[in-house]
Amino acid sequence: MQGTDKRNRTNEGVTSSPRQAQRSTQELVAIIQQQEQQLSELKAQIKTTNVQLESLENAALLAGLGHAIWDDQLDRDIYVSEIMAKMHGMEVAAYLEQISSLEAYAQLVVEEDRPAYLAYESQVEHESTHEDSFVEYRVRLSDGQIRYLKQQTRLLPTEDGIGPQYLIVMQDLTKAKQNQEDLQKGQKALSNSVALLQLSANLANVGHAIWNYDLNRYSEVSEEWAGIFGYEQSEFLQKYATLEADLELIEPDDRQRYVEYYHSEEEGDIEYAIVRRDGEIRHVLQKYHYDSSNPSEVFVSIQDITERKRTEANLIQSSKMITLGEMAAGMAHELNQPLNAISIAAENISQQAARGRAEVPEHILQKIDRIKQQVVRAAVITDQMRIFGREAKESNSAFDLVNAITNVFDLVEAQLKMEQIDFIPNLHHDQIMTWGHQIRLEQVLLNLISNAIFSIKTSGKALKQIKIGVVLLNEDTVKIAVSDTGTGIPEEALKRIFEPFYTTKDVGVGTGLGLSVSYGIVHDMGGEMFAENTVNGAQIIVHLKRVEA
Repeated sequence: MQGTDKRNRTNEGVTSSPRQAQRSTQELVAIIQQQEQQLSELKAQIKTTNVQLESLENAALLAGLGHAIWDDQLDRDIYVSEIMAKMHGMEVAAYLEQISSLEAYAQLVVEEDRPAYLAYESQVEHESTHEDSFVEYRVRLSDGQIRYLKQQTRLLPTEDGIGPQYLIVMQDLTKAKQNQEDLQKGQKALSNSVALLQLSANLANVGHAIWNYDLNRYSEVSEEWAGIFGYEQSEFLQKYATLEADLELIEPDDRQRYVEYYHSEEEGDIEYAIVRRDGEIRHVLQKYHYDSSNPSEVFVSIQDITERKRTEANLIQSSKMITLGEMAAGMAHELNQPLNAISIAAENISQQAARGRAEVPEHILQKIDRIKQQVVRAAVITDQMRIFGREAKESNSAFDLVNAITNVFDLVEAQLKMEQIDFIPNLHHDQIMTWGHQIRLEQVLLNLISNAIFSIKTSGKALKQIKIGVVLLNEDTVKIAVSDTGTGIPEEALKRIFEPFYTTKDVGVGTGLGLSVSYGIVHDMGGEMFAENTVNGAQIIVHLKRVEA
């Protein structure tokens, strides 16, 4: 029985073994499948991680980011990325070998930036609030090249007994800094160019504006433009931005011509006169610059050409004066011959009568003496004409103002007597020395007296006087005043009287150059000229520099 029981137990064991094996195999297969699934998921994660790592590396490369791990216990980097090493001009192995300590790395830092760098490293070591901070500094590579770097350092969690360790992230700012420097240089160059253009515009008296056809007004004017008219930039735009308002600044005689030019489609220049804020009349040249790509706007430039026109007028007048001088010198030479003949004849008659060879009544002898006196007088006048006709090539010098006035009177005395005009000199001095050019000042005085004679002739007044007075204003200035009893100067002409081509005389009578040229001569001598009305007529005042005799 015992054997039977033993067999039965054995058979029972044999009978259950296949079922157990089957269960074990199924469980094993399930485990394997589960592991394979996990392995597959792990591979997918690794692949994704690799893609992410590659993307991060590419991003770091594009951003110029390098990184390293610093072990504070070892006092050196234990890892450095390839980008980080290249930032310093090295391969990874060389970097790890050479940068063996903080002091070794600090030697790469440019000396001026070293204190800031070491201060940051000290902050990282001793402060917990440093993680949001960074430091920028320069390093000098072995070939002398300078790199601009930005560094941020963070503490890494480590296992017990290791560390502390820090993650160092570094960005190469060299290109950005170079671009910034290039931009700053470009901005400085642009600023200099603008400054040079403004200086050039000031020197050339040129202003510019932008006219908007859609708005029918100036959208912009430069400071130089507004300044030509005597206004500030903002004030001009506020008052004279429209065509109707702008026309108020144009001299009335030129307004219609300006409007016709504005409405014409022809491109060209126009010269016209403007009335400045202070009432002064100036001459300008205006040009339009069209851009076909922007038909709604036009660039306008304006140049103050008053001085140029005055110079041109002076040249014209100088040419006329040279011609007149040559004629005067020729006439003086030709007149001397008959004057000499008259003088010789009169002297012969006087000598014959004195020797008793001719019976000449006493009253005839008196007339002969008068003839001789007038011949001498005429000779003095012709000498003055020769001097006046000589071209003034000499440089400025000291000369006697009283003598210049006397010379001019000698030239006009006969005309004054013919017109029955009294000439009243108020000199009060035998000699007054001034600085300039005597012949040119005589031209000025002759022109002023000629204008005074014309004004008296056309006034119809019974009182006919021309006064010329000389007063010492102070130690440095002498005042000459030429006044007359003529028609005076119209009020609207007082501010324009010295402009080229401006005249109050009828067409064909005056050129409008005499006073302009006179003004230029006085100005060249360092003086000033003014015009004003008096109770009886007009007065021209000249201030000149006085010098010691």
